[in-house]
Amino acid sequence: MKVMKTEEKKVTFDGDVKRINLLRKNDTIVGLLFLGLLAVSFIAFLVLAGTEEFTVYTALPVMALPFFVIGVIFYVVNRRFIAAGVILVLSLIAYLIMPDSVLFILYLLVCAEGVAMVVEIFQRLIFYEILSRIEQVNVKEKMDIIDKIIVFFFNIPVDLDTRNLKIEADLSRNKLPVNDMISCMIISVLFCMFLWIYVVLNPLVTWDTKGVPIYTFTIILYISAAVMPWTVFSTVNARIESDYRSFKLYDGFMETFKRMFLPAFAAVVFLIFALYTGPENLFYILMSLVMIIVMTIFTSAMYFTSNELGMVNDILDKWGEFHPTEIYSGFDSVRRKSSYNDDIPGTPRRSPSECFAVDLKSRVR
Repeated sequence: MKVMKTEEKKVTFDGDVKRINLLRKNDTIVGLLFLGLLAVSFIAFLVLAGTEEFTVYTALPVMALPFFVIGVIFYVVNRRFIAAGVILVLSLIAYLIMPDSVLFILYLLVCAEGVAMVVEIFQRLIFYEILSRIEQVNVKEKMDIIDKIIVFFFNIPVDLDTRNLKIEADLSRNKLPVNDMISCMIISVLFCMFLWIYVVLNPLVTWDTKGVPIYTFTIILYISAAVMPWTVFSTVNARIESDYRSFKLYDGFMETFKRMFLPAFAAVVFLIFALYTGPENLFYILMSLVMIIVMTIFTSAMYFTSNELGMVNDILDKWGEFHPTEIYSGFDSVRRKSSYNDDIPGTPRRSPSECFAVDLKSRVR
């Protein structure tokens, strides 16, 4: 009589990343347009900065061209002609009073909208790609370099069953998310700290305070575009559930950058006192802080009022495809029963054979 051998179920995720596309046709066109304009503006910046008529400070506004063009497209496509007319009138008045101030109006009211559109496109591109990798990261035998980067930035514990992903299905927002805006400011300041360290240590930098506001605004456009996309994980409350407490992905992301904040701040303070050559560098840093706050407020307000709703709705619509059933959640491998099995009549039951006993501590990162 032959003895039937029970084979242990094995699951492999290598090369099996779930592909869910949130990009619309127009998003692809705008994204390609942005990349093309970015290449053109960077070449133009290098050419202008190499001439005698321009310095690095006065040439940098050309780098804002991609955001400006996309901001104009937003006003045209959404038929916000009255708002565009108001911006035009304000620009003419500002030019008559103080010509350089026109740039501030265009940065805040046009380029900031361009940043908001780029942020939405980037969120659509990365959201499910990152979630798909996070879902698999602690059950893979070996992580690739992208997995390791994601684990580092989101501060994901090695012993956490990352398959239990959840998002908030019922979202309602009747005010601006102040906490998310503050977190964007914190990360933006961190990026600027690295910029300040470079500027203070670079002997080739000349302190031309006349160009500092323009220089700062242009850089902060790109910092905002790099920082804001990650707020989507806070918006939908993306988290990993466990029998103890939820691990929120955005909280892990913020913890990673908070660990960088203190040493960077200490380095900036040390360099200011060690290499103090006058009030110009202090003025530059103070001006940068003001510009970060102003630009973050404007960009966040435009994004959360114009772009967030449609993007979040698309995420929720696709969640059923990404996570059709919570087959992993709630199983206690020690007691060999579902934690939802509370012996109350009508509670769904599940056989332990439908779950996977994964040794999360045996894999080496």
